[in-house]
Amino acid sequence: MDIVYHLVHGLADSSPQETRLARFFLENFFQLPDATMEQLAARAGVSQATLQQFARTIGCSDMNDFLGQVRHQRHDSRVQEALAAPSQVLGDAAWVDNETLQFLASRGGVAKDVLARFSHSIGRDTDGDIISRIRQKLAEFSQQEARVAQAILHDPGFASSATIDQLAQAAGVSPATITRFARAAGCDDIRDLRMKLAQASAAMPGSELSAAWQQRLGSIQQSLSQQLETLPEASVTRAVALLRRANAIHIFSAGAADTPFASLLQYRLLTLGQPASVCYDPALMSFTASMLNAGQAMIVFASSTPDSALLAAVQQARRQGAAIIMVTKDPTSATQAGDVWLSPGEGQYGALLIIDLLCDGVAAAGDERQI
Repeated sequence: MDIVYHLVHGLADSSPQETRLARFFLENFFQLPDATMEQLAARAGVSQATLQQFARTIGCSDMNDFLGQVRHQRHDSRVQEALAAPSQVLGDAAWVDNETLQFLASRGGVAKDVLARFSHSIGRDTDGDIISRIRQKLAEFSQQEARVAQAILHDPGFASSATIDQLAQAAGVSPATITRFARAAGCDDIRDLRMKLAQASAAMPGSELSAAWQQRLGSIQQSLSQQLETLPEASVTRAVALLRRANAIHIFSAGAADTPFASLLQYRLLTLGQPASVCYDPALMSFTASMLNAGQAMIVFASSTPDSALLAAVQQARRQGAAIIMVTKDPTSATQAGDVWLSPGEGQYGALLIIDLLCDGVAAAGDERQI
């Protein structure tokens, strides 16, 4: 598969967003294999789900397949020659800089508001980053919206990862005001606002971090923000309640990639006074599960599809009456309606976030009992 050819010629009927992604990948072709999914999403200004959809659009099974094709071709001299030539990706208007867009608009008699809408539709806002835009619009906001603006300007990093309720509480307004503010600030919705805040806060002037570290921080913030949007708070609350009630907690690891998270959770729970053990040996999983009972809890970390030994252990623990908490990217064949399912999303930080949420909840419940 000639991945460069597909990027240049295979998107004739593509959307403006797909065109921008094609140009992004071509301009950063030789650096792509060394970047993580979080980094690519942050640099391209899209979600990881959008990257996966783009990979399928050009004929790859997923982003891993796409990056594998890039690794295979990046040392090909013909590819290097092709990338050295000016790219003819369709939809290059999406990559005109802001000054050129404004010049063309003035020559064509295009009104400022029309230019702003067009620029936003192709991802080229002409009125600066979101922080600058909020400052410029302060006088135009309503009294309630202005309170939201001040809260965001006071701590853009917090605002980029906060839930609607958290941001509303910080600003002293209702959650509905947050939604109205996002549109008033020129964003499509609250998710668009968070993404722009994450990108802007990662590159704010005056930071002592290097550009590379700022970019990394921005990608992590964006990844965690996206996860918090999709992780049901009720599921976390229920998982915490199950852990608090359990007289023993057994943490099962599906593979080598999951063992560090299982061990970390065990350590954190032990420091909170919760009895916890780890099982990562397939030969012992069914035996351990058979010893569980209704007063105990089983937590499963599985970044990939669980093998037969782990699936059998989950079923055995369920028959014994143990509470089941599944930390998996997607629901597996072992997940049933009565279980708690927590998705870590893409990358390692999602699993760490879930561990923090669970342990913070357990610790908070313990503090309330002591009061």
